[in-house]
Amino acid sequence: MALYAFGKDVRLRCAKDYAGVFNHTLFKVHQPSFLILATQSASTDIHRIGLVVAKKKVRRAHERNRVKRISRESFRLNQQQLFGLDIVVMPKIGIEQVSNTDLHQQLSQAWTKLQRLMSKHQRQDNKVFPTAV
Repeated sequence: MALYAFGKDVRLRCAKDYAGVFNHTLFKVHQPSFLILATQSASTDIHRIGLVVAKKKVRRAHERNRVKRISRESFRLNQQQLFGLDIVVMPKIGIEQVSNTDLHQQLSQAWTKLQRLMSKHQRQDNKVFPTAV
């Protein structure tokens, strides 16, 4: 797989995949324009993203498409630091007024925060269940 590829294997594609994230959320990252939910995927070398952009939150189709396009691109560029996660990105009301650069910045901060939470969670798991040497 290419370093910055974005194929079908890195997308949540069916309702079962989304339900797995919604029902078993381990990490929540709040940003002014986004809420990001994440859980560990079944395989540690796979990372997938899903987008939930409701018409109730973002009224115009071109704005919904803009939010999805920017979210996918940001994930594509930062996916190497998010291994082992299934992620759902949900925009908040008022995202239409936020510029593209601000959206990129918020998503970049969210990926960093998510990576920090993931590493903290892994450290805690290692303390609870130390590996035998």
